[in-house]
Amino acid sequence: MPKRILIADDEPTVVALAKGRLEEQGYTVETARNGKEAWDIIKTRPIDLIVTDVIMPVMDGVDLYKEIKKNPQLAKIPIVIITDSKIFRDSFQTLGVEHFLPKPLDGEKLLHKVDYVFTCAELQTKNKQVLILGANSDANHDMTKILEANKLVVGKGTDAIEFFANALIVSPHVVLVDVLLKGDVPAPEVIRGIKVFSRLRDTKVLVFTQFSPEDIGSMEGIEQLSASKNDCMQAGAAKYIGRFTPATFWDMVKEYF
Repeated sequence: MPKRILIADDEPTVVALAKGRLEEQGYTVETARNGKEAWDIIKTRPIDLIVTDVIMPVMDGVDLYKEIKKNPQLAKIPIVIITDSKIFRDSFQTLGVEHFLPKPLDGEKLLHKVDYVFTCAELQTKNKQVLILGANSDANHDMTKILEANKLVVGKGTDAIEFFANALIVSPHVVLVDVLLKGDVPAPEVIRGIKVFSRLRDTKVLVFTQFSPEDIGSMEGIEQLSASKNDCMQAGAAKYIGRFTPATFWDMVKEYF
């Protein structure tokens, strides 16, 4: 499926130039005359890249950027700012923008920038390692299939010692830990161990359970689950995603990628 790019600019010649050059390369192009039109498009259909001017009527590029970043599901869309103003460039860099195009817009520079942004995004995705530490190898396998289908590199296991060795080798972007982990090292201690190492400081820890309420089967089991979940969160886990089910798993974890 071709990448979908949104061009937001109130100058028709700029929009026509950008749309023509990008469509020649096989991209699908949406256009907007101001930030409000762009925002309406972004909310209603998937966009892979936004190229926007700063000064536009109704809603300018600054307000458009802020609206996008408020929404966790949209905040990771890469944005290219068109500007010849050093003040605007410096301001957007302070906000976290990395990609800029000078005015007047040049078609070749636009294509090079778009190719660069998509290449960087692809490399980041490929480099996102995930490690799973769970008691149920079948569920670990099912989680792995879902994550790999979303182009993530996954390692899985049931042994905490092996898990730590792998984590220190690959420095994973995210680790998933079963709150009711069996063995000599309980889940809260695994999480505390992760937090000890400086090279794993940015690793996000998500905790889950592979047991249904029927599997727990007793008030004691429910209390054990609740206590372990709370201990994991206190140890430094970023989120408890609940019971693993294939239908809901990706929706629960995708914001961390």
